[in-house]
Amino acid sequence: MASLSGEYLFVSLFRALAQSFASDHATRLSAMERADKNNDELRDDLRGCLNRMRQTGIGEELFDVISGLEALNRPQPRPKQARAST
Repeated sequence: MASLSGEYLFVSLFRALAQSFASDHATRLSAMERADKNNDELRDDLRGCLNRMRQTGIGEELFDVISGLEALNRPQPRPKQARAST
């Protein structure tokens, strides 16, 4: 009976430790999955922000080019000639 109770105690302790390790592993896995999801969301947000900034820069450059072209194509007023005093 003493041998059987010793075995029972060993198996019970081993099972408790195994469940503890499994629980710890599951918790760490869950935390890593949440971190990975957050990383993906942050990367997508950053990519969107960079795309908006790039588009803004492109829009500003196009506006500058079109404004310059409009200024070149606009008829220039003729300078008034000063009257000569006689």
